[in-house]
Amino acid sequence: MRYNAMEVAKYIITRCSEKGRAISNLKLQKMLYFLWVDFYKKTNRKLFLDDICAWQLGPVVPEVYYEYCSYGGRPIFAEYTSKIKNNDQRILDDLIDDYIDVPASVLVSKTHKKGSAWDKIYKDGFGNRRVIPFSLIIEKEVG
Repeated sequence: MRYNAMEVAKYIITRCSEKGRAISNLKLQKMLYFLWVDFYKKTNRKLFLDDICAWQLGPVVPEVYYEYCSYGGRPIFAEYTSKIKNNDQRILDDLIDDYIDVPASVLVSKTHKKGSAWDKIYKDGFGNRRVIPFSLIIEKEVG
């Protein structure tokens, strides 16, 4: 089953809040990206089909960004009821736990590597806000 990015974002926020580790919108965006990649690696399934776009600070899911942009750089603490299936929750929990203590700046740097999917689309700003195709994410990040 695929989810929408907002559902996954709410799951990430809830998991982080339950662990007392609120995250910023910037870190949420990077976690959405890396969870998409890692979930695909583990399951060969796309976690969600919402567009991931190449913005200045890395990959962004615009709908999720705009939902939480009012927080600015402040931490997001919230708990939501999830519709994510139990077996997918277990996978996501492990993945979230892998990233929960990684600073947002480290995740941004990781997305900005030369030759990454983001880099191929962003092109020093010429591709700002363009969609990063899932096929390119799979090619560059999954291998």
